Amino acid sequence: MFNKSKTSNTNLPSDSASELSVENDVQESAQQAAASAPVISQRNTMMDMISTTASKPSILSEGFSFRGEISAKGAIHVEGSLNGQIQVDELTIGARGQVDGVVTCSSLHIKGKFSGTATCNELIVTSSASVDGHVVYQTLSVQKGASIKGELLLVK
Repeated sequence: MFNKSKTSNTNLPSDSASELSVENDVQESAQQAAASAPVISQRNTMMDMISTTASKPSILSEGFSFRGEISAKGAIHVEGSLNGQIQVDELTIGARGQVDGVVTCSSLHIKGKFSGTATCNELIVTSSASVDGHVVYQTLSVQKGASIKGELLLVK
């Protein structure tokens, strides 16, 4: 592909021929890349769609405490302490997590401690969970051993 010999005036015709050959190769490569460019952009569009529907959760780690108002698209996983008003698509309270406040979400998965008021479509309470408050839900799953104080209200 590369001509490593030194050029002189006497080799001009053969060098010109190899330069034309290299130039043709470059043009063919550019044409092939241009022909495949729409496929690459379609793949990027598909990957963008997949990544937006399967986003990673934001994590509030153990030992971290937050007090305030949170409003977010997507999911939040709490292993620390969260106190305030929370509006999110999915909220998971981990086994070491603690949430106290007003929660509005599509899915609420409680493994740790929840106290306050929540409105959700899907409520999952595991055996290690402790719920103290008022929760309005459409679908419910409670494992044996969960501690529930307060009111769970089914809304159709």
